[in-house]
Amino acid sequence: MRFKKCQRIKRQADFEQFRTEGIFRDADSFFVKIKKSGVNLWPRFAVIVGKKIGKAHERNRIKRIFREIFRQEQSRLNQKSDYLVIARKEIFSNFWSLKERFLYACAVSSRSFLSIAIDGSAASGKSSTARALAHKYRLLNVNTGDHYRTLTFYFLRKNIPVATDKRIAEELERLTLTAQIDGISEHLAVNGEIPPYAELHSETLNHRVASFAQIPELRSALKAYQQHLIELAKKMNFAGVIMEGRDIGTAVIPQADVKIFLTADSHIRADRRANDGEKDAVEQRDSMDRCRCGAGAILIDTSENTLDQVVEIIEKYIPKN
Repeated sequence: MRFKKCQRIKRQADFEQFRTEGIFRDADSFFVKIKKSGVNLWPRFAVIVGKKIGKAHERNRIKRIFREIFRQEQSRLNQKSDYLVIARKEIFSNFWSLKERFLYACAVSSRSFLSIAIDGSAASGKSSTARALAHKYRLLNVNTGDHYRTLTFYFLRKNIPVATDKRIAEELERLTLTAQIDGISEHLAVNGEIPPYAELHSETLNHRVASFAQIPELRSALKAYQQHLIELAKKMNFAGVIMEGRDIGTAVIPQADVKIFLTADSHIRADRRANDGEKDAVEQRDSMDRCRCGAGAILIDTSENTLDQVVEIIEKYIPKN
């Protein structure tokens, strides 16, 4: 199939639209940006290779390769979309798999907004699994456990004990909860402040967070904040959102496209906690935290599965479009 002149993106206005529209996809050694265009008769394409990448003949070679890939494979792309490839410095180290990664990036990025809920017991692998999938599919990664840790840190620093539910409810009404995005990761800021990671995962918080998490007013406030993150992810052009914690698929985003429930042998989970340098007892956490496997959730035992194997299992359930 020919690469027609009308399929080449040349106008500056078209390039400017890529800045504010479309879906972003990181394909390891290059970026792909895809935006819808209802007036196209054919898919349109452009490739940018900055002057800092190699010599002139090498940059031209990269452009020719991508144009040839597009010419050969355009029938597999959405004809009402524009595609922009932006090469990175790392492109030479991954030169020979450009076609496969370009097609994969286009296939993933053209899908509708994806939502994944990961529930499970303590140390079952929720965080590592969510991070891996977030990187692979360009999803906003939301660790709801850290939300509860952040508010627990705040109340402990204010010397507000868990027993004073009424005071905690009053304090929550005065707090401003905002999201700060670092790459693909979301962090909860309370009145503009994010506690240090070491403080959030201290032994004191490990033993206190479950008690605070049982307070209805606190759970309600965080649920509203967490549901708001879905719209934030859409506005920031993420391909979707992946949220992990407790009761995510049953209470926070019950409409998730994919619901996962991770579990593992308690002894293995205890060893994982110890290897991470944390001392909370996983069985005690399980008994205090609500941890439900809702209807439609895919149950995965991570006791004997590696992270890559868990990700492969989940990918079988991710919608193709």
